[in-house]
Amino acid sequence: MATTERECIESLREAAERLGESPSKAQYEELGLTPAASTILRVVGGWNEAKERAGLSTNASRGSRVAPKPEGVELPDGETWEALSQDQRWHYRNAEHNTERTLRRRARLRAWVNERKRERGCADCDESDPACLDFHHLDGEAKAMAVTDMITHGHGREALREEFEKCDVLCANCHRKRHDRRPVVVDRDGGPQSNRERLRAWSYEYRRNCGCRRCSEDTPSCLQFHHPDPDEKSAGVGQLISDGADERAVRAEVDRCVVLCANCHRQEHFEPPTGEANEASKVTETR
Repeated sequence: MATTERECIESLREAAERLGESPSKAQYEELGLTPAASTILRVVGGWNEAKERAGLSTNASRGSRVAPKPEGVELPDGETWEALSQDQRWHYRNAEHNTERTLRRRARLRAWVNERKRERGCADCDESDPACLDFHHLDGEAKAMAVTDMITHGHGREALREEFEKCDVLCANCHRKRHDRRPVVVDRDGGPQSNRERLRAWSYEYRRNCGCRRCSEDTPSCLQFHHPDPDEKSAGVGQLISDGADERAVRAEVDRCVVLCANCHRQEHFEPPTGEANEASKVTETR
């Protein structure tokens, strides 16, 4: 996707905010921002012209004086304001703003990723609700990182698109079916069982017999215990079993639950990222 003039101008403004002055080309390059200075020159036509369009001075200050540390800015032990780089001082001055901006960017990316999932839908069924959909890597060796982790770590759309190409989109139910290697029938005559093994087998059968309360899914690997009232939840049923809880405690927790498939459970807890509605209206512009 070609770099736009708007992206160039926004990046210049970010550089000026970090530096506290209109950036020279060398200063901009030292910050490691994108697009590169050479790209800005190519897209806009000149460095001073780009700065003028960004509303920045074309006569950047070259002084070396460091302004006093703003009131309310706290530094880690052993750090002094004067010893910090310009980029570090910008970070401490704008920590709250920077955090908010990062969260907004992540929300926009998550909304964009949700639209890409909606467009593709589940490869194994007709589910298209992004709340239910995951990216499943076809080759684990080719996997750079989980898509959700890439968003958290600040990867952009180009890197995300490259990762999409390595994946199928699967709903949570189909994802579990592909990965599940447990037998369809629990072997009750396979020898002595520990309390943990016995409770896992009981939980498996319980979920199979109940099926999802909201749809027709009855594959045990897709079924989960959902607490309708979170205030009554002492722990997840699976966690209780793993921690060695006794049968009475496990059954008491199950009594507080309903059984939902992974898809319906996702829909129950899904909260759209901020800005998702606006993002949906820009699909044709942002692919």
